[in-house]
Amino acid sequence: MLHLEPVTRENWRDAVFLTTDPEHENPLDQQWVTSTAFSMLQALYEKNWDCRVVYDDETAVGFVFYGLWKENRPLLCRYTMDVDQQGKGYGQKALPLVVEQISRQYGSRKVWVTLERKNQRAVHLYEKFGFQDTGETDEGESVFLYDLDDKN
Repeated sequence: MLHLEPVTRENWRDAVFLTTDPEHENPLDQQWVTSTAFSMLQALYEKNWDCRVVYDDETAVGFVFYGLWKENRPLLCRYTMDVDQQGKGYGQKALPLVVEQISRQYGSRKVWVTLERKNQRAVHLYEKFGFQDTGETDEGESVFLYDLDDKN
């Protein structure tokens, strides 16, 4: 069963090393590791940012980093699923848990995400879930909005 866990001193390695399999057959993506480590530090020292590890039972399958963005809008900043678990639909399955966590934590019924239009896989994932392009851009990326009030 999928669930989210805060990053702690006991499970931080699960978050950092999601880009390699247990047998270490896949090369480690150093850029991803650096980016995750930076996200965890930001969440530790900035109260308006947080991150969680996505688990399928006891197996770490993803990482999410989110926080308050312009005008205190909740932003889903990074959402990454384990490269070895692709094809199992974790990205789409965990997204409701992620949106619910962000809304509960920040008290907003709206969640934003910024995406590069050329990343069609990500755009498709978010649009399929119900995020809609706002027409805004932020540093060259398109801004998408998920409004929980529109879904009820």
